Amino acid sequence: MLVALMAVALATVLALGLIERGQGTLARTQALISTERAYQYALGMDLLADQLIARVMADGLDPTLLNGTWTPVYEVPGGLIQGRLIDQNARFNVNALAHPDRLRAVQAFERFERLLDHLGLPVIIAAELADWLEGAPQPRPGSAGDSHYASQRPPYRMAGTRLAHVSELRWLRSVDEAAWERLVPVVTALPEPELIININTASAAVLASLFADLDIDSARRLAGDGPWADVQGFMQHPLVQAQAVPGLESGLVVLSPWYLAQARVVLDGVERDYFRLMRWGTSGYDFRLFSQGVP
Repeated sequence: MLVALMAVALATVLALGLIERGQGTLARTQALISTERAYQYALGMDLLADQLIARVMADGLDPTLLNGTWTPVYEVPGGLIQGRLIDQNARFNVNALAHPDRLRAVQAFERFERLLDHLGLPVIIAAELADWLEGAPQPRPGSAGDSHYASQRPPYRMAGTRLAHVSELRWLRSVDEAAWERLVPVVTALPEPELIININTASAAVLASLFADLDIDSARRLAGDGPWADVQGFMQHPLVQAQAVPGLESGLVVLSPWYLAQARVVLDGVERDYFRLMRWGTSGYDFRLFSQGVP
């Protein structure tokens, strides 16, 4: 009798173990399926983003529609989805400090210093960023060099190349959490070293950084006089004409080539954000970066 009871107990334990493993496998399978469904819905939002850009460009609609405006919420089986575009040419491309043309790199450096000043941040950030991009063996005055970064735990070195993602700014000694929070809305790290600014979507601080003697209040007035149908109209504004910046016009646009497409997918009560960096050109869109959860 005792042996029979032990056999029944052992069989029960084994059965429960099999059931639990089966439930775990089923849960993992369901999670994988849900993740794949969310990803496929996010790809659909990418196509919608492409169509929205094409429509704005073809119909001459307000270009600010392409900078942060959410689409309506779309119902999909098991959840909801919506998306938006975040204009990357409304932001300062920090990789411009590594432009192969030395004069343009210096100009970008000076503009970034002015942007930092308008944001109330220490301008040494510009020097440390330039050193980081160059992998400078001799750091600029006041800047941290490899000796500082090598003393950290874990130790690391300056990159000596352009940033792949703007979050790499957090590696700089001078970019603490407070500085990072101020920088996030106004900077980007594009896979090209050009500094192209959209005059219709750039913030007053970014606009002011383009000029040596334009204060932030004047930049706000300049931004408030938009949107601009073309760059020529912007160049004729009295505040711009008073600055006389050589070559300014070539770095300005009214419709941006670079966007960050964000798709927010809610499936089975789980919210997921997908981000994709895209470049719009005459041949359509070209996706360069994909991430989940991190813009």
